[in-house]
Parts: sequence; structure tokens; C-alpha cells
Amino acid sequence: MVMPVTVQSWEELITGSLQPSRLTLIPLADEVIEAFIRQSERERDHARNLLIEGIINRPEIRDKQQFVQLNQALLIRLLDRVYNYRQTEGLDRKLVEMYSIIVQHLEATLQFIEDFFGTYFDQDENVPLPYFFYATSELSRQAQLLKTKLETSDDVDALLIAILLKNFNRICEKKTGTATYNELVYQRSLMNGLLSEETPASEVSIRQVLYFFNFNDDDYIAYNYRQFTNLLDLQATKQEKIAALRYEQKMINQLRTKLHTQFNPDMPSLKEQLNQWITEEITFLQAEPASETSPKAENDPEDKIHTSLSVAKLALILRLMVIDKIIVNRVVAQVLRITIKTVTTVKRENIAFGSIETKYHNPDRGTISAVKDMLFKWINILNKL
Repeated sequence: MVMPVTVQSWEELITGSLQPSRLTLIPLADEVIEAFIRQSERERDHARNLLIEGIINRPEIRDKQQFVQLNQALLIRLLDRVYNYRQTEGLDRKLVEMYSIIVQHLEATLQFIEDFFGTYFDQDENVPLPYFFYATSELSRQAQLLKTKLETSDDVDALLIAILLKNFNRICEKKTGTATYNELVYQRSLMNGLLSEETPASEVSIRQVLYFFNFNDDDYIAYNYRQFTNLLDLQATKQEKIAALRYEQKMINQLRTKLHTQFNPDMPSLKEQLNQWITEEITFLQAEPASETSPKAENDPEDKIHTSLSVAKLALILRLMVIDKIIVNRVVAQVLRITIKTVTTVKRENIAFGSIETKYHNPDRGTISAVKDMLFKWINILNKL
């Protein structure tokens, strides 16, 4: 593939005449610096014409793709080079400004390629250094906002917060400045989803975002495995363990997932890994020989506290106690699972975990009003004690 003459000329200008080691040897007049900037402007304008001609003159898709990606890679290398020039210690202010302008010329040309020839643009190519440091600086700022949002909530496990912050810090603290377009797009989309006003600081809402963006991070996979293990520990019988796992599997498979999106493209999807774990655990439990002596079922009415509350009212009262730190368990799901094992509602039926979890996080206005009336009634009762 023959390199476009104008882009090659741009490379010769940057790797030759514009090296700091050459420019700092002699004092440069303003006219010389302006001449370099004008030459770079001409290269930018001419490059666009050559890029369009190059696409038109190549009828084969494979040739178009190679042509675009060759120029993309070259421009990224030139951007990195000029960016590093600008970081040279003791550089004259006029040279810093000149390099900054040339960086803008290169960025505009690269953006032109992405905008107009996006079909052939290589999203797995490392982004240029200026783009990387700008994007990670913004991500770092947003990570602090996310940290504040999650840590002020009583409804998010501290371990989950640590996993999310570790993910964003890992890319923001890279000293090499290497990340692909796909990696940065993914991280920015994930961050925007977590910070969205439509995503409350709750375990359920965060889970929906992480599944939507297929966050198949090793730490988050392990976190889910621990959650499943804790769930099994709360079940008394093999049948209850299997039922709990099947319910979790159902909930996982019903969560929305964005197509062609993943944190780690080299690993199976989040849903696939968790489904495999659950399926293997169910298979193991089904093959396990039944115990000769069955323990007393936990749903024996004699072992439960009977209430006249609806599931919605019970869930809202639990939430009030969590918010007011009367209940201080860090994991709300554990509180809900213990509750359904020990409390009955007005219908005296077993409470489904999914039902109480949904009503805990999303109380309806009617339930809120009913619980307010109940609290006023309690106040009147207290006044008479």
C-alpha cells in the first residue's frame, strides 16, 4: 500500500524539522514558527482530499479498510510524537503553543477519518496520548462522584463499591497511556450508566447497569459467586437451595444486555459464566444423596413471626429501619432473605424473594401513604402508654 504523499510529508515535517532537539539549538523568530503552523494547516487540508480520493479509488472493501487503518495508525503515532515533544522540559512557551496547534491539526484529521470512514476505523487501535489523558482525567473526576454517590447509600455493599472503583482506577492510573478506542468507549459508557439519575444508589439498580454493559470483570464474577454461596447458606433443604438458584438464574436471564458490548472480549459473557456456575451447582445438588433425617422445615408456621402486613408494607418498614440504621447489616439482600424465612404477611404464604426485593427498592405511593398512617397511629398509641 502506497502511503499518501501529503501524510508522508506531514510525517517528515514532524519527525524531522519539528524535533525539539533541533528547534532549541537556535532562537526561532515568530515568522519561522508561523511558517511551520501554516505548513501543518496545509497538510491537514490536503490530507482530507487525499483520504476521500483514496477511498473512491479503491473499490474493494478490504483495500478501503487497509487504507483507512494505515492512515489512522500513522496519525496516532504522529500525535503521540508531537504530544511528547510538548512535554519536553524547559521548552519555550512559543514552541509549546506551536506543538499544541499541530496536535489540534492531527486530531482534526483523525476525527475526520473516524466520522466519515467509521466503518473501516479500527476501534481496537490504541488511542493517541492526548485523547487518553483527557479521557482518563474525566473518568477520574467522575470516579470521585461515583464514590460519593455509592458510599452515602446504605443499600450498596462496600465490596461492590471497591470493585467498581478498582476498575476505573486501573485504567486512569495507567502510566503508559495505552488503551484502545473500544476500552475507553466502554468505560465511559459504563460510568455514564452508573452516574445516571435513572440509576439510584442501590444494589438492584447497579446490577442492572453492570449486566446491561456485560461487566464480565473477574472480581465482579467472584462477587456474584460469593452472593450465590451466601444465598445457599440461608436455605435449610436441598429443594430450597435448588429453588433459590433457579430463581436467581431466572432473574439474571431476564436482565437486559446490550449487544456486542463487553468488559473483557476474551472471556465468556457475564450471564454465560454465572449461568454455568448455577447450572453446575444445581446438577451437583440434584445428584447429592438425600439426607436420612430431614431437618424441620424453616417454613413451619410455628417458627415464624406472623404479621398482618402486606409484602409491600413489610418491605417499606425494613427500608426505613435500614435508612435509620436500626438495622445495620451492610448487605440488604441478606436482611430480606432472613426476613422471608422468619416472617409471614397477611396472606400467610411464603414470601418470594423477588417480590420483597422489588417492593423494598421501589415502594409505591399507596404503600408509603399507608405506612405513614400506621406511624401516626403508633404515635397515638405511644402517647397513651
